[in-house]
Amino acid sequence: MQDLTTFIIKHPLLSAAIIVILILITIIELIRAKRSTTNLNPAQVTQLINRENAVVIDIRQHDAYRNGHIIDAQSVVPREIQQNLKKLEKFKNRPIIVVSNANNESQKIAALLLKHGYNAYSLAGGIRAWIEAQMPLVKE
Repeated sequence: MQDLTTFIIKHPLLSAAIIVILILITIIELIRAKRSTTNLNPAQVTQLINRENAVVIDIRQHDAYRNGHIIDAQSVVPREIQQNLKKLEKFKNRPIIVVSNANNESQKIAALLLKHGYNAYSLAGGIRAWIEAQMPLVKE
């Protein structure tokens, strides 16, 4: 213990840098843990749809939605959700799964919905992960 005290006294900048790095690592891990709780893989999404009657909100552009979407998914662009959360009010008591092309946009929308009291998740990897898992799509 005395060696540690001596090190801190002789190297205050290095000691401060180590403390800052440890704090940053902790913050990054907390953010990662928070994100992973809202991200679901295709199998988890399927279970949530089947067991808890989850609703799927597809936030891709309407053309992409028409080219292939998850069965019974609702097409709502992010701008509509951000401007008018009441559009999703009827789903407030059900789990909501937000789907995008990749994952970034759906995470943002899921976080917004969580902030407003919705039980929201994001499909990890977006529609690409759904396709890679060989899950069915509906085309219009």
